[in-house]
Amino acid sequence: MAEKRKLSIRARLTLIFVLAIAVILIFTGIALVNLVHQSLLGQASNQIDEVMVQTQTRFATATKPIYRMVVLSTQGDIVVQVTNSQGTKVWAASSAIENAPVLAHPYPDAAAGSGLGVRFIRNTKTNPTLAELSNGQVASIITKRGPGLVFGFVYGGPIQHSVRVLLASLLISFPLLLLMSGGLIWLGIGLALAPVEAIRRRVDAIAAQDLTQRVPVTGGDDEIARMARTVNEMLDRLEAASRFQQEFVSNASHELRSPLTTLLATTERATGDPEGANWPEAAEVIMREGRRLDGIIADLFWLARHDEDHLDSERVEVDFDDLLYEEASRVRSISELSVDTSAVQPTRVMGDPTMFKRMIRNVVDNAMRYAQSELRFDSHFDGEDAVVVVSDDGDGIDVSDSARFFERFSRADSARSRRSGGTGLGLAIVSEIALRHGGSARFVEVANGSRIELLVRRDGERLDTPPATT
Repeated sequence: MAEKRKLSIRARLTLIFVLAIAVILIFTGIALVNLVHQSLLGQASNQIDEVMVQTQTRFATATKPIYRMVVLSTQGDIVVQVTNSQGTKVWAASSAIENAPVLAHPYPDAAAGSGLGVRFIRNTKTNPTLAELSNGQVASIITKRGPGLVFGFVYGGPIQHSVRVLLASLLISFPLLLLMSGGLIWLGIGLALAPVEAIRRRVDAIAAQDLTQRVPVTGGDDEIARMARTVNEMLDRLEAASRFQQEFVSNASHELRSPLTTLLATTERATGDPEGANWPEAAEVIMREGRRLDGIIADLFWLARHDEDHLDSERVEVDFDDLLYEEASRVRSISELSVDTSAVQPTRVMGDPTMFKRMIRNVVDNAMRYAQSELRFDSHFDGEDAVVVVSDDGDGIDVSDSARFFERFSRADSARSRRSGGTGLGLAIVSEIALRHGGSARFVEVANGSRIELLVRRDGERLDTPPATT
């Protein structure tokens, strides 16, 4: 089943705004019709009161009783009918309803100004006239013939007609307003989204061609300008990641090619002349290069899992002093170097023991490659940080340029590092482990040899902004 195609953002925004305007117009139209209707009713009520007062005055000022039917003039849309108090006989009526029988009876109504309400009399004789009447009012009247009732009505349905005209106007104008609004909103949203579409096309072209290009940033600090700057920052990271990936692949290929070349050359020479080959020497070369390959692959695997944040880690108490003592014992057993552990103090932190052990071992192995006769270990606390220091009495390094040694595949001396088994990844792993535990790794200036200082937070928590490596 084909996936249902969704509307574009422009179309959805236009639809949402048009629906919102439609709801507003509907409520506005209802309120307007109700307001006009109430206004017309108020005006009609005032007109009825005025005509009824005039009728009352006329009968009250009559000099003699009038016993015949009196025809009154129709004033605008208002008609009146005067009956006796029993409502059985018509005494007077406007010309528009002069032939009509009694049309209504009064009933007590406290809400009415006169205290009386109007109840129409519906029958075959009154129905034709009642069809033209609305909004009736009644009041008592005193005449020379005695007490009576005067009824006032709106004649001809002008209120309903006005309301119907207004409704028709609204029903015609509202769709036109919605159509015009929709068109203007469509154009406005198109203009507002035009820079976004331009950025999208630009990014699409950049992704397909060259990551060194950037999106033009307009002036100001509006949403479009901020998005353009954010996109450029993302492109900076993508360019850096792409460059890093290319360099990483190139360096990894180079590192793997070197031991493989040595292995192939050694085996080809040995198999080419089996009887004259020095097999113990060949076996030693194969084992050494095999271990080197294994180390490179292990380091690459660790860094790959670290970059993907797939490393399994735990948080337990770890004693750096115990790790340093273990390394000192290992160094003494595999080399002629002496190890000074007199400065090692109890230093317990929270973190991953496997990572910490790898970190310490990488630092010690690096120091062993350059040491001439001695290594010195130190561990202590400095505020909230645990400090581990590993020193050697080698030739030393330029500390001002030492930050690059913590980059991947970087060495102080490429030829010597390869001979001693270095991969150029050990210190990079040390730096990553320290950062994961809220610390840093750096070389410290000393008079003789070199010294690496590791900082790790006591609680092992990673900082949002890790310390800079110097």
